[in-house]
Amino acid sequence: MEEMTELRKSEKNTILMYNIVAWVSGLILLAVLAYGIVSTILASGGVVDIGATFVNVDFPLPFLAKPVTYLSIASVTFFYSTLWVWEPRIAKWSRLKLSAIQFFAIVVAFASAYEVIYNFMLWGAIYSAQVLIGDLNPNVITSPSTSPSVIPWNLVFATKMFSSLLFIGAYTAYFLRRVHSRRPAAL
Repeated sequence: MEEMTELRKSEKNTILMYNIVAWVSGLILLAVLAYGIVSTILASGGVVDIGATFVNVDFPLPFLAKPVTYLSIASVTFFYSTLWVWEPRIAKWSRLKLSAIQFFAIVVAFASAYEVIYNFMLWGAIYSAQVLIGDLNPNVITSPSTSPSVIPWNLVFATKMFSSLLFIGAYTAYFLRRVHSRRPAAL
């Protein structure tokens, strides 16, 4: 029987750590999404405010964090740790498959970057307009239910989720490029 060296123990412990992180973050993702779906279904009023249920609540203590924060962090950690655990399997995929997914990841990262920039520009424009009018109310900017004509979603939710998607897309492109470059080119 082969004796396990310190390096192999370390690798095994690292894989275990990333598996635990993936499971915990995946469970957090499911719990927060279930909360959002249930609270949206139970909410009344008829105004569609995408993401407000994730932003209008502090959990578990006031001023600690909002469900949208847990959702964005859990999505990034889940994706990162899952990629890390699956790297040996992903490395066996064909160059065409790796290239296609890498291309898609770059497109997703670009589109997400645009959305993040757009959301910050929209926030700035609405703040500026409110200052000029003399009616500065941050709740109008982040919650369309107080002003339905402004935007159909909560800007805090949209910005955090698109920022997470930007990181996921950019890291996936980097990760696949790294995996792609390790493989010898096929003729």
